Amino acid sequence: MDRQRLLNLAFVIAAMAVFASLCAAQATPVPPAPPYPVKPVPSEPSTIPYPAKPVPQSTTVTQFSSDATPAAIAHFIVYRSQEEMSASDRDLAVKTQAAIRDAAAFSGIEFDQEKWDYRQLDCQALPGHLFLLFNGNGGADNASLLSAAIPRTGKSRVRVIPVERRGFSLFSPAPVNPLAIAAFNRIRAEELPGQPADWLATGLCYAALTEPRIEVSTSPRPSPKAGVALSFPPLLEVGADGESTVRFVNVAEPRQPMQWALTFDAKGQLVKVLHFPAPVYATTIVP
Repeated sequence: MDRQRLLNLAFVIAAMAVFASLCAAQATPVPPAPPYPVKPVPSEPSTIPYPAKPVPQSTTVTQFSSDATPAAIAHFIVYRSQEEMSASDRDLAVKTQAAIRDAAAFSGIEFDQEKWDYRQLDCQALPGHLFLLFNGNGGADNASLLSAAIPRTGKSRVRVIPVERRGFSLFSPAPVNPLAIAAFNRIRAEELPGQPADWLATGLCYAALTEPRIEVSTSPRPSPKAGVALSFPPLLEVGADGESTVRFVNVAEPRQPMQWALTFDAKGQLVKVLHFPAPVYATTIVP
């Protein structure tokens, strides 16, 4: 009996030894030590290894102010007859007649062969210049038009922008003529530094120098004039790089409004002008 118990105990001990060896075999083996030095590399650094600076939000930059009211827009350009001009402006116009004649001849307009009349264009955006709009009476469909810019300080020369010669454009239509654009940029450069000019006042001044008559609508509501079906409020488009486009419509001729788009670069230089007929729509008031 004792012998049988001893055999059973030996069997149990042997079974436990076998089970223990199996468990040890299933355990994770420990890799041998590498023959070279090992430096642990963290999977993700806890901090940025280089100095960081937050990027500020982009801001719109333009060379023009944009806080004008519809009431102020009416005074951006003002036409005055010779009788309505101030005495000092009339005197300046008389003193510079010879310089205007020479500049006109250089531009291809025969100033002495027509009878000329002029009126003043008062541009709020360019107060340092006296602008005169000349109309040559050469008969029906044979008139000549030019604009003269006279510096009030007398330190710069008189500049002339030819609009029409005997009913025709000299090279290309004056509103889009590169020579007119270049002359306008030079005139603006001669102005004394001050507050940024209003965007619409600047655009209207250029338009008035290259087109016989300018009139813009300032309200998005239909015009009370019977001849104007719709109004076209002015618009300023500003790009991220500072480029600005001034858009408005000349409604001085109700039957054919003309649309303007003047593009200025970030430095305020006029670089491109578009001038084309605006679509006219027939409207019906719905009660």
